[in-house]
Amino acid sequence: MAAAEQASAHFRVGNLHRREGRYAEAIAAYEHALAIAPGDPNILNNLGLALSGDGQNERAVASYRAALAAEPAHRQALANVGHLLCALRRYVEALPFCAEFVRRYPDREAMLWVDLGICQHATLSLDAAEASFRRALALDSRNAPTLCNLATVLIDRDEFERADETLGEIAPSDRSLYVLSLLGYCRAHLARWDGLPELHASIAARLDERSDDPVNAFAALSVPLSPAAQLDVAQRWARDLAPALPLAAPTALRSSRLRLGYLSSDFRTHAISSLLAEVWERHDRARIETHAYSIGPRESSPLRTRIEAAFEHYVDCYEETGERIARRIRGDGIDVLIDLNGYTTHARSEIFAFRPAPVQASWLGYLGTLGAPWYDYIITDRFVCPPEMQAFFSERFLYLPECYCPSDTERAVAGVVPSRAECGLPEAGLVLACFNNSYKILPELFGVWMRLLAGLPGSVLWLAPGNATAKLNLAREASARGVDPARLVFAPRVDLPEHLARHAHVDLFLDTTPYNAGTTANDALFMGVPVVTCAGASMASRVAGSQLRALGLPELVTTSLAEYEALVLALGRDAQRLAALKARLAAQRSSAPLFDMTRFTRAFENMLMQACEDRP
Repeated sequence: MAAAEQASAHFRVGNLHRREGRYAEAIAAYEHALAIAPGDPNILNNLGLALSGDGQNERAVASYRAALAAEPAHRQALANVGHLLCALRRYVEALPFCAEFVRRYPDREAMLWVDLGICQHATLSLDAAEASFRRALALDSRNAPTLCNLATVLIDRDEFERADETLGEIAPSDRSLYVLSLLGYCRAHLARWDGLPELHASIAARLDERSDDPVNAFAALSVPLSPAAQLDVAQRWARDLAPALPLAAPTALRSSRLRLGYLSSDFRTHAISSLLAEVWERHDRARIETHAYSIGPRESSPLRTRIEAAFEHYVDCYEETGERIARRIRGDGIDVLIDLNGYTTHARSEIFAFRPAPVQASWLGYLGTLGAPWYDYIITDRFVCPPEMQAFFSERFLYLPECYCPSDTERAVAGVVPSRAECGLPEAGLVLACFNNSYKILPELFGVWMRLLAGLPGSVLWLAPGNATAKLNLAREASARGVDPARLVFAPRVDLPEHLARHAHVDLFLDTTPYNAGTTANDALFMGVPVVTCAGASMASRVAGSQLRALGLPELVTTSLAEYEALVLALGRDAQRLAALKARLAAQRSSAPLFDMTRFTRAFENMLMQACEDRP
């Protein structure tokens, strides 16, 4: 038999084994074929498929690259390497292969347009990602995953109306739990409440069916779900993050100082950094060596400059792969690595799945369990996460003594307070405010607010700017409840110092539930505005209560909407009681734990040192 025929015979045998899922035999057959016909791009491509099927992804990528070295326009190898790298979340590596494929074969594979869009989305080229997903839909118009990917890009651009329309194109029979969670999230942002409670109930019911269908974990935080259901959501999300092989087991502590690493996409003008900046500045460098790993978009701003100056080591690794970042962290000998994202925008949770540090913890960014075995702890306090909640968290509770939430007492406040008229407020009357995002406002709570306005003549409700559709819908909902829509005032978007200054006109901040105010509550309390909250069963519903307790105002923490409504009504009708409350807040602000960042940071460091000592 001629050599070419022998190679072809082995190739056919390999194909047979591969189709049957017998990857080891397929690999052996392809390798026999390559020994006879080295460099054959078709054999190399199919060897890559078998290697990938066997979980040998690095060898598969190398095989595809070898095929392309032999034949740069090899369609299958170009598609396969781009698709595999994309699936491995190596988006920077995958992008040029996907782009080259669609350049050469623009009408052949909708899947490669989808892969290209995913890579562009991951690297924050949102306009390009939208164009790629739309091109994929031109080739496969009713593809539900592609429509879902497109909607996710639109959500990241705050285009909730278009995202809702896109998700609405998915046939009801094709609406996965993930699609339903995004639909609920969009409609909450738009205050489009017709059918929203039923949609939330459908999500809860399908979770009870115990399928493996993933749910958007961040969107689920604002859905009224039990702690058990929130754990289920997080575990579903985490299943897709585990790498084929984590790094080798971390070693013990290797330095006289604790090497503390923070990983975040939000070292920029962002709520998380607004809370944490002073803690980073106050770390004791005699015993703590601080490292920042930035995985988010670059920014030139005063806060970014301040953050970079606060760290002993600051690394911008935005364009690096997850595995490379994990290896960098391991090489730096980090003892404790803190995830400030959780499952939020621009997160790179797979980095933690590689296990780059001996102790790994979640803090601040995601107010719930991450449901993943590679997180040892969630940093919290005994009010936010009482011990009886431990059963609903995969991480162990690492308790701060007083409050989970840091504060920045150095935050800038504008020196000039705008007038009530400049803020769009009436010259007189009680000002109730909630500057939380509109998606946290759910119908039942809004009904409470409207009854409060009805019971407090002359009062107004001051809300965050939101989007145009949400404003119209909230006004319509107010009217439907017998309240003049003019009593809803929407604050224009301004820079943080100006926003803080205008709190001077707020009499009482009304929190949302089941997703509380975090940074917005902290801002209000810092500016001397009392906050009334309703604490529930979930972590996200208890964070404002923790801040109030750390400020010595536990009486403002309610545990039912009826109690919440009664308390706000009582305070709104008793000017002397409200004034006394504000005076207490002002008197305690300088000494209470919530705003004592020296005390907070020392306790935080002691807690981490103890966690390292207690590590098995």
